Amino acid sequence: MSAPAPRFSRLSRRALSRRALSLRADAAPAPRPLTLALRAALLGLALGSAAVPRMACAQAATAPANAHAYGIAAGPLEPALNQFARAAGINLSYDAAAVGGLATHGLSGSYGVEAGLRRLLDGTGLEAVPQAGSGYSLRKASAAAIAAAPAAAGPTLPAVEVRGQRELSATTDGSGSYGARAVTNFGKAPVAQKDIPSSVSVLTRQQLDDQDIRTLQEALLYTPGLTSVNYGDGSAYFNARGFPVNVQYDGISLLNGIQYQSQFDLAMYDRLEVFRGPSGLIDGQGSLGGSVNLVRKQPGDKFRFVSETSVGSWAALREMIDVTGPLNEAGTLRGRAVVVGSKSNSFVDGQSSKLGLGYGIIEYDLTPRTTVSLSAAYQVNPLDNFDYGVGVDTSGTPVIGPRGRSQNYGPGWNTSYQSMQEVNGTVTHRFDNDWKSQTTLYYRHSLSRGAYAYAATPEAGTGLADYFGQGQRNTNEWLGFDSNVSGTVKLFGREHHLLFGANYSSLWQDSLNTYPDLGTHDIFNPVIPRPDLNNFDNGTDTRTIQYGVYGQARLQVLDPLSLVLGGREVWFQQKTRTVLPAPGSDWSVAAAEEHKFIPYAGLVYSITPQLSAYTSYAKIFSPQTQTTFDGGALPPFSGEQYEAGLKAAFLDGRLNASVAAFRINGNDLAVEDQDHPVGSVASGAVRSQGWEAEVAGMPLPNWNISAGYTLLNTRYTSSPTLQGSAYDAEEPRHLFKLATSYRLSSGPLAGTFLGASMLAQSGTTRGYWTQGGYALFNARVGYRFNRHVEAFLALNNIADRHYYARVPNSFFGEFGAPRNVTATLRLTY
Repeated sequence: MSAPAPRFSRLSRRALSRRALSLRADAAPAPRPLTLALRAALLGLALGSAAVPRMACAQAATAPANAHAYGIAAGPLEPALNQFARAAGINLSYDAAAVGGLATHGLSGSYGVEAGLRRLLDGTGLEAVPQAGSGYSLRKASAAAIAAAPAAAGPTLPAVEVRGQRELSATTDGSGSYGARAVTNFGKAPVAQKDIPSSVSVLTRQQLDDQDIRTLQEALLYTPGLTSVNYGDGSAYFNARGFPVNVQYDGISLLNGIQYQSQFDLAMYDRLEVFRGPSGLIDGQGSLGGSVNLVRKQPGDKFRFVSETSVGSWAALREMIDVTGPLNEAGTLRGRAVVVGSKSNSFVDGQSSKLGLGYGIIEYDLTPRTTVSLSAAYQVNPLDNFDYGVGVDTSGTPVIGPRGRSQNYGPGWNTSYQSMQEVNGTVTHRFDNDWKSQTTLYYRHSLSRGAYAYAATPEAGTGLADYFGQGQRNTNEWLGFDSNVSGTVKLFGREHHLLFGANYSSLWQDSLNTYPDLGTHDIFNPVIPRPDLNNFDNGTDTRTIQYGVYGQARLQVLDPLSLVLGGREVWFQQKTRTVLPAPGSDWSVAAAEEHKFIPYAGLVYSITPQLSAYTSYAKIFSPQTQTTFDGGALPPFSGEQYEAGLKAAFLDGRLNASVAAFRINGNDLAVEDQDHPVGSVASGAVRSQGWEAEVAGMPLPNWNISAGYTLLNTRYTSSPTLQGSAYDAEEPRHLFKLATSYRLSSGPLAGTFLGASMLAQSGTTRGYWTQGGYALFNARVGYRFNRHVEAFLALNNIADRHYYARVPNSFFGEFGAPRNVTATLRLTY
């Protein structure tokens, strides 16, 4: 009979947050050594993000044998120990934090228990100590013990250097924190935020869950430094530092993939990484605002099941299921699936929506060093009786109907349908010398079709406006490819990190439309016969291609000083043709750039191990399709940014803080040609400058916080008609965002969750109307009944603030949602 596993008092478990792991010899057959090695690597990453050590115990039910034949492969130490304990029939206890990240030479041949343990632990700095019964425990070996240890009998392997340093992980699923230890959108491999000489924010999985955030619009609304504006048809547009932002999906940059484009439900993502400022190094051509990297959830090496059922205001219903775990006995094949179904009415009369999402990913270890993954997702999102709203009337006053925020200005037959599909395949190989290669192929397809009517500027005092119909069928096909290698080299006694890669991105857009004039109608009661909106009379095809090569070097010039240098060489072409009215036209090049170089440079100085100062310089360009009065092409709009700031990582990386000042200069902006009735000239110039402060993470156990403040000033510095005026008036000058939560872990209210968030901003303008500053407050409370069941109640816009989510202009205007409530039941196994 085996000896009992070591036991720890309740005080020890609560103070040290340790747990016992029991593995029995009479369980299912032991996984293969490769599987155990990979599981240990993943477990080491999870343990690396824990704030306190954990205890693990491997146990078997049979008596130890004097000798046994073993076939344990070289690799991570922890799974090798677990496999040995099963095969030898011993109880083996150890501190998992002490073995995480260590490796073993493996074990092949016949060994006694103590000889086998010595061989497995050779070079790790650990030794096995016999305990009562058939037990052994591990402890750190003294120098004398290591020197005096006899050579283990049996085959020997060459000595290797073993490093106990934990690998940096950017994954936030299960971290429990609003702070991310690393990001991947700056250099493909995980890099600590403190070591990046640019402004980066992360919305972790924990923050998305605590704020009940489900859409990209909601997520970026609460991301420091960004504005998120609804467009009325389920899409939105996003700006930062006065300019639109770009998008990446797991590091694959897509052309025009975020602005006014539908997005997948956020249930399929682990985190959002937001890079503010020119992102030419990671995106190629694009806007000066920055880039949003949406990182998908990955398979776990342990079974986990999560179900969330929600009900809310306006008959909202939603169900989400997320299940992951190994798919074979060896654990070399892992999978994850996320399914979401929802339907909801709206505070706008008659408007309703549905959503269905399916996401799946499988990951397979071809060898201990080579992993392939394949993911796919499909989503549909129909909207009925939706409305873009009405802007100002002819007197310049915003229109407010008898129903106020609930007024629907569209006919009841307005419909829209969105569908998206994507497939992603990745091959990752880890070399012996700490280098890694990764190749990814990504495909996304979207279909948007709609039939609707909208009002032009109403006549003041009459409630009458001319209505236009629109029938549309738009398809987008994105293809992205990226292949890169990265790793460290040693020069002059220091380690430096290098990255080299090449990528390709294309976008095929086909658009069919019709725009009939539907006559004048009462905007408060638009009884409009539905016309035939499937008879398209306008059609355009657009083909956009970008490819290039890039490189980045993080050089450790001095112990406290690192230099980051990067560059990308870009080839870009966009061409268009008309397909309707028939017979259409031939392809014509709208914009093209060849051999365009985009540089990046930054310095990071470590003032202390927790605090660093940095400065950086970045450029980017954006092709312009406007032409001169005689049809000539314009040079691209280009910009450069200067940024400097301080970054800190406190409490062993659990709390990140930063402050930054920036200035962006944009040149060669297309403006109207004052000397000709048509055409443009590239003589415009703009400037964006300001500063930001941010803090995110877990300052105390059970307390999370994310807060950010932005001061922004954008101006035309050269323009024939707009000199000195605001360049992007839709972004507020002052913007403050806060999200925080606390979970009580002791006392009579143990298990209670308290959360709150707020958004406060100064006034904004869109064309004719300026909205004053406002603040929104939200709260969420919950209770954990046991380790499997939690319930939450969220109250949004607590003060029922009346505000515009999209400020009115000559067309359109959208109110923000009134006070609303959502109840959620979460089951976890």
